[in-house]
Amino acid sequence: MDVDVEEAALEQVAALLQRPDQLEKLPELKKRADRKKLAVEAMLRTGVQGQLEGIRTAIAHLQTASEDVTAISQGVADIRERLKPFPQLKEKLRELRDANARHGQYAAAMENLKHIFNLQATLQEIRDALDDDKSGGNLLLAHKHIMDLERARDELLAEVHKMNETNTEKEQNLLVNFFKGVDTVVAELSKNMWFILGRTLEMVKGNEQGGGPQQVVTCLRIVEREERIDNFYMDARSKNSSAFVPPGRPRKWKEKALRSLEKTVVNRVDGNQLEDRSLNKAWLARYLEVCRNVIMDDLQSAKIAIPCFPPDWQIYDRYVNMYHSAVCRKLREVASDRLEKSELVQLMSWIKFYASEDMLGHPKLKINAQAILQDSPVLTRSTLNSLCDQFVEMSREDLKLWLKNTVSHETLDWNKNVRPSEDNHGYFYTDLPNTVFGMLKDTCVRKKRISYGCGFHVKCMRGKRPD
Repeated sequence: MDVDVEEAALEQVAALLQRPDQLEKLPELKKRADRKKLAVEAMLRTGVQGQLEGIRTAIAHLQTASEDVTAISQGVADIRERLKPFPQLKEKLRELRDANARHGQYAAAMENLKHIFNLQATLQEIRDALDDDKSGGNLLLAHKHIMDLERARDELLAEVHKMNETNTEKEQNLLVNFFKGVDTVVAELSKNMWFILGRTLEMVKGNEQGGGPQQVVTCLRIVEREERIDNFYMDARSKNSSAFVPPGRPRKWKEKALRSLEKTVVNRVDGNQLEDRSLNKAWLARYLEVCRNVIMDDLQSAKIAIPCFPPDWQIYDRYVNMYHSAVCRKLREVASDRLEKSELVQLMSWIKFYASEDMLGHPKLKINAQAILQDSPVLTRSTLNSLCDQFVEMSREDLKLWLKNTVSHETLDWNKNVRPSEDNHGYFYTDLPNTVFGMLKDTCVRKKRISYGCGFHVKCMRGKRPD
């Protein structure tokens, strides 16, 4: 390394003294080199001094940390020594803890003594409120009494739930059996509510005697209360898996209310079929027309019912989807049966009419019928093609039979001892070609009205010779 330094120095000197006249500057160059050397030495001293100061500081910190660790170790040891009596203290305070738990139970019982002593009287008041009027009764009063009894029961059950003893299940069963009458009146209340909600559309129109929109709103208020209670306990359970949840929760009354509405819609669609093919040949046309009237009337009533429901229910959209689903299910069931030719025409014509301005596309309903049918068509494309094929085959068979009978009739007329018909020019004349093509034209027009695909198949059928 010293050789490298010496060689580097020689190169620097050779670079500085390349000419003889540069020797005159040698003293100046030596002074400059000395100053540079002093500056570098000063920088080195400063750096070394800074490093020494850092080492001194680090040593001081290590010393302080060692003293702190020693103090903390001593403190932890003292704490452990002081905590040794605590397990024995816990055993000594067991009786006090049990007494405190009993005190909590007694306090809850004292607060609910009124409901405990008057349980049967309160249950009777609830039944009287429910039977106050057959259209629904005083549901709010009944639900208030039920909530009071449930609050008393749940507070007592919550206190028992906090206990860690082995006989808690027995005590819980005792309380549940004591308040079992509450579950009975809850079932009666829900039965009345589903009865009222099932007739929502009639009530908003004022067609139900003794009832009206206020009864529907009352039921929905109770449902919303129950949903808030369900959410409270479910949120507590999600945060703590051992949290107390009363028996019968969650009730999910909102879900049951929607199922009640859907059941009514299905009954409205299915219940309009009062006859079948054996009673009336036009049974399908009559049923579809009744469905059209019922659906149009009910959807207009559903728009009236919008203010009765909470906005998050989106009740009008739900009604539209429920009616559409019920119609799809019913018509798919009808399409799965073996239909006659006239019934095929009626079914496919009604399906094509379903999204028109005279039904779902009516301006008053404000429904995007095309979007609904695009997401959920009434019949699948394969089913429509199958129905179309059935109609074409039936039309072909009818045409064969009709041509056979017509030709036979024309043959008999031709062989009669009567002069055939003549035109204005004296030529023999028959109406058979005009009749045949008129029949084909009527068939094509009818098929075009119900489905363009069927019209195409019928036109193809015209080019085939009948057997």
